[in-house]
Amino acid sequence: MKSGLLLIISIVLFFFSIVFSLEIGAVSIPLISVMVKLFHPGNDVYSIIIWQLRMPRILLAAIVGASLTVSGAVMQGLFRNPLADPYVTGTASGAALGATISMFFGFFYISIFFLPLFAFVGALLTTLIVLLISSISGSLKSENMLLAGIGTSIFLSAFVSLLLYLLGKDLLTVFYWLMGSFSGATWTEVYIMFFVAIPTIAIIGIMSLDLDPMMLGEDHAYSLGIDVKKVRVIFFILASLITGLSVAFSGIIGFVGLVIPHIVRILIGPKNRHLIASAIFIGASYMVIADTISRSISIIEELPVGIVTSMIGVPVFLFLLVRERNYWG
Repeated sequence: MKSGLLLIISIVLFFFSIVFSLEIGAVSIPLISVMVKLFHPGNDVYSIIIWQLRMPRILLAAIVGASLTVSGAVMQGLFRNPLADPYVTGTASGAALGATISMFFGFFYISIFFLPLFAFVGALLTTLIVLLISSISGSLKSENMLLAGIGTSIFLSAFVSLLLYLLGKDLLTVFYWLMGSFSGATWTEVYIMFFVAIPTIAIIGIMSLDLDPMMLGEDHAYSLGIDVKKVRVIFFILASLITGLSVAFSGIIGFVGLVIPHIVRILIGPKNRHLIASAIFIGASYMVIADTISRSISIIEELPVGIVTSMIGVPVFLFLLVRERNYWG
């Protein structure tokens, strides 16, 4: 009952976050006009602002928020570590390196789609490298994958820093992208994210029953007939896929996959199927609201959304950390 109630509340919250985001901006749109233009769009100014400027950005932010949240929930369950998030596996660093390479060699200026393409390839290759490194010892244990991901992330971040140093005049462009932004979102990006991320999240939701026993230990999962090695690799690849795709279209946005699963777990418990169902809409709502704040807080130039999520996420995370410490203490 508790999980069902939270799911209903999270869906309602998601709807209101979309309406709120459509209203707020450099041009404020009255609520009644938003509701009318949602169902009866035309060629007027409000319709153009809603359907060509704000709606693609809102939907892209929502899908990215849901993807990062689900990925964080999977990583925390997979590694049995509450501090795990989509970025400890090195996937985000690989995507950042790929995007930086596209800018360094000028591919970004040929077509804007080279940036997400290079970022996605970088994320995919990094995932394969982490799996390869962690399997050298002969077993794909959670500890090996976590350590391999952290080491790879640090190594790739050094290359990103080197390229940023060499870029010179284009440094601000790359640096701004790395801080996260949905500026310039298009319907093409929304379609790509939707048709890749949503089915991936659905597969994770269906397989989430196998994740519950793994959180209690590998021996327990083996005793229930679960192929731990196979399931772990599948979860790792799926989570890395949606993380890499999110970074490709939005840059690096931290603390979403770390904080939101924690909050949902506190509210309804650790059962992953219930957790993921509610976390999808809560993470999407959180990202939409954070992006609305980032583009509305200044009339001169919008703030990178990664700064907003970090400023909100760090205090919440520290509060959760103290709460858990006091609980177990």
